[in-house]
Amino acid sequence: MKKKKKKRKLKKVFIVIFFIMIISLAGFLLSLVKTRGFYVLDNNYVDEDTVLDTCGLDENTSFFFTWSIFINNKCNNNSMIKKVKVDHTKTFEIKLHVEEYKVIFKYNNYAINELGKKVNPVYEDAPVLVNKIDNNEVYANFIKKMNKVDNQILSIISEIKYDPNEVDNERFLFYMNDGNMVYITLSKITKINSYPSIIKTIENKKGVLYLDYGNYFVPKE
Repeated sequence: MKKKKKKRKLKKVFIVIFFIMIISLAGFLLSLVKTRGFYVLDNNYVDEDTVLDTCGLDENTSFFFTWSIFINNKCNNNSMIKKVKVDHTKTFEIKLHVEEYKVIFKYNNYAINELGKKVNPVYEDAPVLVNKIDNNEVYANFIKKMNKVDNQILSIISEIKYDPNEVDNERFLFYMNDGNMVYITLSKITKINSYPSIIKTIENKKGVLYLDYGNYFVPKE
């Protein structure tokens, strides 16, 4: 009886070892299948080569062992790449869907992204902050609130001036590409997202739009 039990145990051990060998061999063979090419999609700020370098991808990349969870661990090295989604195609190519951090403004010779980090190079579509925000609390809130501004609106703001007064230390003046100016306070920052529809109601006249207190327009004389 003891010999039979030993034989059964040995048989189970051999079966386990056999399956481990099969799985290991399958994994090894799958790792030999290389990716035939990459498609970098949805990127606006970061070019294709930078995405591939950041993710550590090249012509020797394994097709079956490239997954988002492994790639995204490397994205921390780039202040513009938030995450990358990996899709495998039937033709052994990989699609990389890039989600980037938003660039919210430029100051001096660098840009600032939605995390408040400096980014190089300076991106053309971001508005320019023309003066320093010397209040750290206001600056932090400015970055937080600017994240709520739609990308389309950010692209039509040319300059931003920190312009506090006796009543409001979070007051700003936006210079728009169309020649208008907009006063706004950070607590009401989302009002700027309605700028295109507001301008239509004043028949595209030029002047100053006050969105900080109230909602009224003063045309240029």
